[in-house]
Amino acid sequence: MKKETLKEIGKGFINIGNGVIIVTIINGLFNFHTKIGNNPLSIIGGIILTSTAYLVGMILINKGANDE
Repeated sequence: MKKETLKEIGKGFINIGNGVIIVTIINGLFNFHTKIGNNPLSIIGGIILTSTAYLVGMILINKGANDE
């Protein structure tokens, strides 16, 4: 893939991670779904999904920068 494409896909993964953080915080604060509102597993799952998205995004951005 071209370097700019990899960088843009990496930025997309970081944006997905940001969205997961926002949804997890809003769900934890306002308890929209009372069954999973304060469930520690949903918070841990959000943290794992966020860190995975950030990691994949950073790897793709770095790979796109190294292809120059």
